[in-house]
Amino acid sequence: MTTLSPQIKRRARALLLISGFVLLVGASLFSTESVTASQSRQTNGTPTIIAPSVTPTFDMRRLDKPVVPQVLSQADEGALIYWGICLACHGDRGQGLTDEFRLGAFGADSNCWQSGCHGKNHPPQGFEMPKTLTFPALSAAGSLGRFQNAQQLYDYVVEMMPWWKPRSLGSEKAWQVTAFLLKMKGSLPEGIVLSELNASAVPVHRLVTTPKNENTAIWIFIGTMILSMVGLIARDIFPRPENGADSPSRAANPAPRPNFFSHLHPPTIPAVQARWRYTLGAGGMAVFLSLVLLVTGLLEMFYYAPTPEKAAISVETIANFVPFGALVRNLHYWSAQILVIVTLVHLARVIFTGAYNSRRKSNFVLGAILLVFAILLDFTGYVLRWDEGVRWALTAGTNLLKSIPFVGDALYIFVVGGSEPSSASLLRFYAWHIFVLALMFAIATVWHLFRVRRDGGIAIPPANQRENLERISRADLLKREVLGMFVGGILLLALSTFVPAPIASPIRGVTISAADSSAPWFFLWVQRLLKLGDPFLLGVLLPLAVVIFISAMPYIFAEVKPSELGRWFPRSGRVAQLTFAIVAVIVLALTLFSVFKIP
Repeated sequence: MTTLSPQIKRRARALLLISGFVLLVGASLFSTESVTASQSRQTNGTPTIIAPSVTPTFDMRRLDKPVVPQVLSQADEGALIYWGICLACHGDRGQGLTDEFRLGAFGADSNCWQSGCHGKNHPPQGFEMPKTLTFPALSAAGSLGRFQNAQQLYDYVVEMMPWWKPRSLGSEKAWQVTAFLLKMKGSLPEGIVLSELNASAVPVHRLVTTPKNENTAIWIFIGTMILSMVGLIARDIFPRPENGADSPSRAANPAPRPNFFSHLHPPTIPAVQARWRYTLGAGGMAVFLSLVLLVTGLLEMFYYAPTPEKAAISVETIANFVPFGALVRNLHYWSAQILVIVTLVHLARVIFTGAYNSRRKSNFVLGAILLVFAILLDFTGYVLRWDEGVRWALTAGTNLLKSIPFVGDALYIFVVGGSEPSSASLLRFYAWHIFVLALMFAIATVWHLFRVRRDGGIAIPPANQRENLERISRADLLKREVLGMFVGGILLLALSTFVPAPIASPIRGVTISAADSSAPWFFLWVQRLLKLGDPFLLGVLLPLAVVIFISAMPYIFAEVKPSELGRWFPRSGRVAQLTFAIVAVIVLALTLFSVFKIP
């Protein structure tokens, strides 16, 4: 067998390498010439692009009108708009104007400039399309990267699309297109109808789930409360065997010592003055609502972000995506509004029954201060929404402080956190709401309740001047209070289930401009006064004078005779009652004038 020399082997390897390289270059030139021949030819020295034939694998049914259900959702409406306006540029699946889609869908018209519809000499119904224009994908993993939430995507769609005729979609169609785009990306939450009230909380690049079956759980809870209330009532309807006072069993098992909560009430209370038609249950309901505010406020703090960029978004998140978040927020809001009303009712009841005599005067003043704290807490909590609905509070409301002579500007900066409402104002109001007013309100409430017990409880005539000496035990009083809480809690839950707390679109920008918006309902009478004259005299001095006057009523007017205590409208307190009624009617009338916009 003949063995090849090493030199021959090296030459053979070199020949094989050269032959492979030549074959590779030839194949490349052949394929390039074929593609070039199919794409362009020289016409008078100018290259003219010739579109290849339609891709045989392209299914033309992809261009058909989308099949939508009979009852259209927001995303379904957007699918029809996308098919009619957006599909030609962004693809039937949001893939963008890819070669596969362009060549397969448009065939000979895939070159827009050559076909004439988008060249410089386009027909009247067409438009010129720049050759540098790109049509990005909308549904791919990395698409729509510039947008963080649905609100930002909507803002772009409504202002910039379609690019040849911007702002022609209008708000409703822009929301529908936005919903469809999120559905294509798989990030549209189930059951959500996009709007300015929730879009900031809907991410573009991830799916957030919405709570389900919340109403069922709420109604089960309400039903449990109703059954408990019925059981509490039935417990006293049907007679129960009681051991006699001198029975051996009672002697062997004496009554347990009262616990701490029992000491919140005196051992016995006059039966006549303990009735709801006398007290209206306002004091106990105010305490109950304060506890609801405390619990729901703590729950909201787990999600609320006190920054201008995230405050309104966090509120939208609580209302739409946190389990039972909408219920908690609604409970917090409505408890705050009802607390102001109940406190006013309690104040009116004390005046109209003359229950401010003697040593109760200082506690009456403390109750008036609690009313002021409740209003200020409501006001600061109102601002924490940081949406378009709070502009009056941030502009006209706070500007009243500037009208105070000498100290107005310094006081304004101290309260608002700057020379004008800005992003720093939100953090300042958060501190006022959580760490100052809430703490002061809690301390004043405890002190007020302690003084009620120390001053003798319910105002009643002396024992020798009473027609009815019947009394009820603290256990019976506690049952009535629990029953009142059940009734109030059921009504509050029903209200919070059916009537959502108000919310508006987020405030945008660093500075807050003035706006012609309405004040909170408890300041509508002040807003009405501001239209009549000087802001300091009518917006600051007059409301302050009203508060001081009501607080000082026990010191201004004569005391009610002891024999007339414990009943409505005692004769010896008519002057105070009439004066308070006049002030209340004026404030109510001014409020109603603002509500119904009466000139």
